[in-house]
Amino acid sequence: MDRLRRMIDLTLGSLCCGLVLILVAVLVWQVFSRYALNAPSSVTEEILRYGVIWMSLLGAAYATGRGGHMSVDMLRDRLSPRGRLLLDALVALAFLAFAGIVLIWGGMKGVTIAASQTSAVMRIPMSWVYLALPVSGAVMILYAVLNLADLARGRSRHADAQTQAELMGE
Repeated sequence: MDRLRRMIDLTLGSLCCGLVLILVAVLVWQVFSRYALNAPSSVTEEILRYGVIWMSLLGAAYATGRGGHMSVDMLRDRLSPRGRLLLDALVALAFLAFAGIVLIWGGMKGVTIAASQTSAVMRIPMSWVYLALPVSGAVMILYAVLNLADLARGRSRHADAQTQAELMGE
């Protein structure tokens, strides 16, 4: 399981870093062509818009796997180590439900609806843009399953070292 997680982390992290580099290069070109050449590029706005959509959704999936999603620790800090594990399991199950229902099921509906549409400037199928929803949902589900497997072994992506030691009986 750890090997699979590392492989997904490396792939998704590299993809997100690559997207950021591409988006920065496109943004620099957009600014340069607009102000230095006085001839703004027509495709850069769409590339940036669609790139940010993919980047945001893949980044959210990556954060899910790393346990870096937003959380309110007030309740968690008041729970026993076992209570923290149960809360972490509940969070993982909530991610499973959200990713399955909203991102995959709803996202596929969006992909289907957008299949007949093309973008205004680049003329690419809009279904490619909407595909970011089910793809990120599938990665979130995979991460949630890995997180649940870790919890079943008494390990949490969110637990600090003290909690891990308490759970292991040290």
